[in-house]
Formats: sequence, C-alpha cells, structure tokens
Amino acid sequence: MKKFLLVLTVLAMVFSATFALVACQPKENLEGTAKVVAEASKMSLEELKDASKKEMEASSDTFKVVGLTSVLAKTLTAFQKEYPWVTEANSNCKNDYKDYQLLQALETAEKSYFADFALVQDVRSISSFDGELLHNYVPSDYKELGLTDNDIKPLKGIYFNKLFWTNSNFETVTGKKLYNIWQLAGTDADADHLSKSSFQTAATEQINMSFLLCCEAPENQKRIEDAYQSYYKKPWSSDEYTSAGQQWVTEYIANISRFHSSDGTAMKETQLRDDWNEGYVYYGAFAKMKDAVGKYYTVDGQAEDPILKDLIEKEGDNAGKINAMKTVKWDWEIEGFNGFMYAMCSQIVNNAKHPYTACLYARFLVTLGAYEGSVYNNTLPAQDGTVGTKVNQYGYYFPASNAITYAQGDWTRDKHIEKEIVEDYEYLSQVKITQVNRILGLIAQNTSK
Repeated sequence: MKKFLLVLTVLAMVFSATFALVACQPKENLEGTAKVVAEASKMSLEELKDASKKEMEASSDTFKVVGLTSVLAKTLTAFQKEYPWVTEANSNCKNDYKDYQLLQALETAEKSYFADFALVQDVRSISSFDGELLHNYVPSDYKELGLTDNDIKPLKGIYFNKLFWTNSNFETVTGKKLYNIWQLAGTDADADHLSKSSFQTAATEQINMSFLLCCEAPENQKRIEDAYQSYYKKPWSSDEYTSAGQQWVTEYIANISRFHSSDGTAMKETQLRDDWNEGYVYYGAFAKMKDAVGKYYTVDGQAEDPILKDLIEKEGDNAGKINAMKTVKWDWEIEGFNGFMYAMCSQIVNNAKHPYTACLYARFLVTLGAYEGSVYNNTLPAQDGTVGTKVNQYGYYFPASNAITYAQGDWTRDKHIEKEIVEDYEYLSQVKITQVNRILGLIAQNTSK
C-alpha cells in the first residue's frame, strides 16, 4: 500500500507539471475541435441541429460517448429518437470507466481520435485538461434552459452527491446521534466522538480528494468554524493549522477506521449484512441507493431485533429477507455539512470526429426530457407516497431546473446544495500539488498503522 501511494504521489507531481503547462497555453487563434466548439456555442438550436445532421450524414465513423454512469446509455437512446440521424448503428456508448481510468484514456485525445463526448467527474481533473484534451461547450440559450452561470464552467451534465450516512441501528448501537462533523475528528476524549468511519480512499477516488480539498477552501471555513464552536463550546483557533478545515481534514483522515473499496457495496450490502451491530458512519455516494433498492438479505437474529423484525418481507420472492434500502439512514441534521455536492460535466473530446453532434448531445443532457428518460424510475414512491409515479432516483439531480418529481423522503437539489460542501471549479483548478500530497501523506500514515 505504501509503495502504491508513493507511485500515485510521483504521478500526481508529473501530471501537475504537465497540466500547468497546458493551462498556460494561449487560447487565441483557436483551431480544430476548440474552434468548432466555440462556434457551436454561438449557434441556435436549429443551427446546431443542421450542423450535426450534415456532420453525421457525411461521416463513416461512429459517434462515441464515454463516461462513468449508465445514465449516458439511456440518454443516448433518447437522443437517437429526438435526432434520428444519430442511430443505434452509427453511435456507441462506453460508460463503465472508473474515474481515473477515464482520465488516463482521455490522454490519447492529445494526438488522435478517442471519443466525441465525455461525461467527466471531478472538475479538478477537468481544469487540468481544459482547452487541450477537453473543450467546454456552452449552449447559446443556457439561461432559457434554466442553467445559471455557475452551471456552465464547466457545463454540468448531472449533479451527484456523497453523504455521511449510517444504518438505522446506529443510535441503538452507539447510544449517540450524528449531529456535528467534529464528532468524526478529534479523539475518544471528546464528547460523543465517533470512532468508526468508513471512507473510500482519496488516493484513487478523485472525487473524494476534491471533497477533502474543498473542506479547506476559504469559502467553507465559517461553517466549519461554527460547527467547531457549537461542538467544543469555544471559538476555533490554532497555531498548528492554517484553517479549521485543514484541522478537520487532518483529524478525520486519522480517524478513518476502514477504507471501503466500493460505495455501492457499502450501502447495498455491508451496512446490513456485516455491520448491522457495528455503529459505522459511512461516507459514500447517495446515488448507490438505487443499488440497495433491489438487494435483500437475511441477518442473524433478525426475528428478535427490534428494528429488523418489522422489516422482514412477508411474501414474494424475498420472503424472510430484508431490503437493504430500508436500513439506510442518510438524513441526519449535521452541523457543518452533510456531505459533498458535485457534478459530472459534459465535455467535448479533443480530435472529435463529430464535434457538432457532441455539442448537441451535451445540450440534450440538460433538457428535462433527457432527465426524465434516463434518471426517473417508477420503483420508488413519490413524495406524496404514491407508487408508480416516475420520480428521481436518490442522488441524481438535474442541473437545469427543479421542475422534477422527487422521491419520497429526498431533499430537493437546492436543499442538498445548501447543506453540503459544493464542488468549486475556480478553487480546485488552482489547488497546488503540495496540498494534494499532504492529504495523500495523511492517508499513507493511516494505512501504515
């Protein structure tokens, strides 16, 4: 593990130096894909449709979409219906990348054709590729679509979030509530300290690194200092740390007792089957609730357990089992923040063979029809309790409007943004490698214990 982290650190330093050079390249006199994207950003929808149609009819190549989520494949199918010159035969979607795998694959776009469109997670990485390997399209009518200026640099495709959550047996096991972020820092000597934290390592999970970095951003210090004062009953001050956020990040990493390998497995399986009586606080993707919806398990002692006994399925294929989604508690009122709100962003890939079509697809992603066709489902109850109404899946939030039907118990996108640390493109694009390496070093110290 130590050797692995050392390699990552060295690679990060090399990549940082390379990206710094890229970021300094002048953007006047645009050529190639960058020039086409700039032109497309000035086009009306009708002009863009016409350019895409001509482009696809003249091409003998496949329109390629890449990314990290199954949403892309569903949206491409809907896109084909809306724009029939893009067909199943002349388009393709590969959406099973891990974030670091996609970033590595995108590097080939410097000199050759890799894909036309990429939905990329983690704006820190996007800023490194900006203008060289990736190009940002902005619909000329973005305001009419419901996007704000904060949604276009880079162009948001869909919002996601990661939250601190527990299973619903947490209070019984620990005798405590989760109410302040500083419970996850500090030591056992602190009142209501929580010693069992599960986190996917930021050494390989780029979006988790961005979360930790954003906790150190100046804009987030007041909320972290306020939480500190509420918890410790004194104002924050330190001769050792440059900010309350830096102290919280340092102590939180030191307190992580498990680095889980999969947010999905943690939510759909571990919290119920393995950790029901352990009292863990997990940090992970809320979107994984969709995985927990379809998972059922039997748990030792479930018939006598005061919570589980009422959750046992009485009939059907899963009779005698418990649905994992029903044992997740995520809606804690946590002083400081509940988690991290971030976006997967639409980017046009350098050397794209179908850049106009890629821009049209990026625009399509922020239309309500695309969202309803890819993210809505009818397996969750709506907020009014009805079942069968198409509602958003937990953890998927439309960037262009709040005119969507939310699942029962979920918060609106805007409430999630209010209660969570929000990914900041400008801040993350300027983070120095020394700050990243400091966090990698803290993780290495934890894993070498």
